[in-house]
Amino acid sequence: MIDYYEIKSQPITRVMVFQAYKKVRANKGSGGVDNMDWEWLENNLKTELYKLWNRLTSGSYFPMPVKEVAIKKKGGGERKLGIPTLLDRIAQQVAKTHLERMVEPQFHNSSFGYRPSRNCHQAVDQACKNTFNHDFAIDLDIKGFFDSIDHELMMKAVRFYCQDKWVLLYVERWLKAGIVQQDGNHIDRLTGTPQGGVISPLLANIFMYVSFDKWMETNHPEKPFERYADDVVVHCKTEKQAIYVLKQIGVRLRKCQLTLHPEKTQIVNVRGKAEKKYPKGYDFLGFTIRPQWQSHW
Repeated sequence: MIDYYEIKSQPITRVMVFQAYKKVRANKGSGGVDNMDWEWLENNLKTELYKLWNRLTSGSYFPMPVKEVAIKKKGGGERKLGIPTLLDRIAQQVAKTHLERMVEPQFHNSSFGYRPSRNCHQAVDQACKNTFNHDFAIDLDIKGFFDSIDHELMMKAVRFYCQDKWVLLYVERWLKAGIVQQDGNHIDRLTGTPQGGVISPLLANIFMYVSFDKWMETNHPEKPFERYADDVVVHCKTEKQAIYVLKQIGVRLRKCQLTLHPEKTQIVNVRGKAEKKYPKGYDFLGFTIRPQWQSHW
């Protein structure tokens, strides 16, 4: 726990807050539980940004609960988002810009999600190339990833790369901020980082880098993979390798308080020449990748 008085007079400038406002404003988006909209904020911009800056520099900034919003998935069902207030999004952007400069150079080259100058098409392209050279793929599905991130492990990972006390204090407060559900009920959040927050994708990448990317690099450096946030594909030469690596990944993720979805996680025989018990293709970021010998995707 970071003490309130330890972060007094931190070097958060008004310019940092204003630059964060411009980035958040460019992304548009609706307001949160306080019902503040962009029109009102822009009419009171100087005052509100000054108050936010003052709270951030003094340690007296506390985020409001996020607003639960449900959006429909393409394949059916719903995904729950947690939408912060406009001012909380600006505050998160201040911390994200600062933290991202520290961790981005450390991230694995096979991590493509929510990173500068990287996108899903690069991830799919690499997956296709690795599929060409490997007979088997492991299609991983982490059950409820964003909702399952352990706060203590998350903070441990952030502390490893950043010792700035103001960043640590506010990341911890954002993780613990409650949720106002659609029916108006307020619930505390004990695990997870809500999808919909400005800083959530960066925190997710930090967590997965420590939990998965770095572990794979150390323990299975010869097994290429692609990761886009929590969507992961690992490539193996043989069935035996795939079975062994999948088992090891499951053990590793359990140590990090994550669970593989037993029905959606699968070994895929991407060559399709022998083993009949495995699927012959897998879906990755909206693309279906099948064996080279098939006439079409």
